[in-house]
Amino acid sequence: MLRYASIAAGVALALLALYHPAPRPPESLDPSPVPSAPAPAASRRSSDSAGATIVVYVAGAVRRPGLYRLPLDARADDALARAGGFTNAADAAGVNLAERLEDGEEVEVPERGAPARSRRGHRVRHHVQHRRRRDAGVVDLNRADVRALGSIPGIGAAIAQRIVDVRAREGPYASLDELLDVAGMNEARLERARPHLVL
Repeated sequence: MLRYASIAAGVALALLALYHPAPRPPESLDPSPVPSAPAPAASRRSSDSAGATIVVYVAGAVRRPGLYRLPLDARADDALARAGGFTNAADAAGVNLAERLEDGEEVEVPERGAPARSRRGHRVRHHVQHRRRRDAGVVDLNRADVRALGSIPGIGAAIAQRIVDVRAREGPYASLDELLDVAGMNEARLERARPHLVL
């Protein structure tokens, strides 16, 4: 009789387990991080080009014509600002201030009454001038050492040393005209050196 009672209890437990299964443990979340989306191409390009510069030549009716180093996205207005702005004789309407500049570009400000040049003629001229200036050797006034500055026409070794000494003492030059504050430098020397210097 006891044996039958044990069998009946076992069957009852089996049926209870069959109709009431044990709760399943909750599924664990995947701990691996979600990969971040790649940066947009435009953002990558902007970060890659940060700090890049171009060199342009500003000529014509401006206060300080010469070569200037500008940011990669500079416009004609930026170049003219570095060159001191228009002179009283300038024909301001002859320049598109919003034009985006390229490396080696020439920005020429015409004088009032001067004949306008064609766009094609402008392009041919500025590329030839840029090649000649590059072949002649152009140095950065705020980066060049004494040897490089001394090779520039109108400067020489002694004045080059003074230029570097003033730069070390007072900071970088803001314009080529500041070279006139260096002992031994005069207008004639500066005009000879100007085509070979860039800021």
